[in-house]
Amino acid sequence: KVPFEIKKFSTKATATLSGNILITDGMPEDDQWPAITRDQYGNIVVTWTHQASPVETNIGLAYSSDGEAWTAGLITLDGAPMYSDIAYVHGADFEGGGDFTGLWGVYGDIANDQIGFYRIADITDDSTYEFYTWQTTYEDITYCAIADNTWYNEFNYDITGPTNMYIYHEVYQQYDIPNCPTHWYTDGETTAGGVGYFDAQSRLKTAPAFDPDMACLHDNDPAQTESDYVLLTWQHDNETTGHSEIVLKKIVPEIEPDIEYTPYQWYIAKGDTFDAAHPNIGASGSNAVVVYMCSDNVFGDWDIKCAYSSDDGMTWQTSTVANEPQVDEVYPAVYMSGEKAYCAYIKQGNLYLVESDDGGATWGEPEQINEVDGAVVAEENSVDIHPAGVVWTDDRNGNKDIYYANVAAAPAIAISSISGGFGVSAVIENVGTAAATDVSWSIDLSGIVFPSHREGTISSLEAGESTKVSSGFIFGLGPITITVSAGGATKTASGMAFGPIVIGVK
Repeated sequence: KVPFEIKKFSTKATATLSGNILITDGMPEDDQWPAITRDQYGNIVVTWTHQASPVETNIGLAYSSDGEAWTAGLITLDGAPMYSDIAYVHGADFEGGGDFTGLWGVYGDIANDQIGFYRIADITDDSTYEFYTWQTTYEDITYCAIADNTWYNEFNYDITGPTNMYIYHEVYQQYDIPNCPTHWYTDGETTAGGVGYFDAQSRLKTAPAFDPDMACLHDNDPAQTESDYVLLTWQHDNETTGHSEIVLKKIVPEIEPDIEYTPYQWYIAKGDTFDAAHPNIGASGSNAVVVYMCSDNVFGDWDIKCAYSSDDGMTWQTSTVANEPQVDEVYPAVYMSGEKAYCAYIKQGNLYLVESDDGGATWGEPEQINEVDGAVVAEENSVDIHPAGVVWTDDRNGNKDIYYANVAAAPAIAISSISGGFGVSAVIENVGTAAATDVSWSIDLSGIVFPSHREGTISSLEAGESTKVSSGFIFGLGPITITVSAGGATKTASGMAFGPIVIGVK
């Protein structure tokens, strides 16, 4: 655990017609590489790297309850912390690792060659901020990545808690791997340390690695199962072909926690005559999309492509997100909600948003987000997108600033409860930021019970609203398993059936 200092700034920004909000008001130096999430209290939270000088850096943190009034701060640590990324975690949903609920971030100290992490129980209370570094040193740290809902058990050393990626120069025994991709597991209680696996590349050539991203998926069982997995992606520069390609690794910790030995690893974009670079991943339910830059066209300019999967990342197809001829579209970011995907990318100094309604197979027309033409900084990790909004690096004020816009509103369906009584009922809630329509739902019962299946459709469910669905009349005897599915969400419970009555649902 390491000491820190925080300098806070507050700003009340009025959204422009296009809704652009300056987060880094009062910070004249450069701010870049933003990341965004939302905490358990509904606060929008943004982190970034503040570059005060070539040798002085800070971790930037800002939060807002409404997207307009922001409290921002600069975290000073020993050394030069950079590449901050942040996620929301809820350890109480899982077995092991404690029940920490809040924000979990990662960073690299390039001055002291140390990788680190931080956790924040309440972003509004800096007494809950905790910063840590690992004791071993790692040279040439270049990237750090983490994703919402990361919480897994690593069975070799029995470490349970958040996982994340770092890229650095790995030197260990006979290995000497520059720009090596690594995947770390950290104890959620911060008492048992952690374990990091590096990719020694016995299965797939993946280094030198650049620009990693990840997505975390779980079922509703607090105990870890083979349905709990992590999707990792990054850019690999192929030194044989001279071209970059996209790596995808699916880590199922219950099967194999080691990034090197996972049985699920592929190139999802690769060619001998073109480059595929700077991937960004989003996932929801069994759906996943990886958006990336690709020069596979007659002009050789950058387009935005999408690799998409509907079977938990096991097979992939490709679509085109944006491909204006002889114009570069670059540095995409994406998130998913159900089958809807939202991709932001940069073209000619402007930020665009485009949506898919079918899991990434097809894409609509782009909408410009920034209102000052040419002000969006076209560099890697310049943009991040989340159900809470989009953030980007912008130089309209003469230096690099972080801007926010409340766009990409989307529904997000959750099953908040399952209960018994006469039959089985479930409460389905829209926890997203836009109305949901035509939400299919089903209740499936296993055991000695009939009928065992009931389904229906919710025609409309506004953001923040909930509704109850029911199995109707059933007749059963003994223990039953209840599985409720709705809009890409699934929740499982168990109970006891005595004729038409179900009790002890948990």
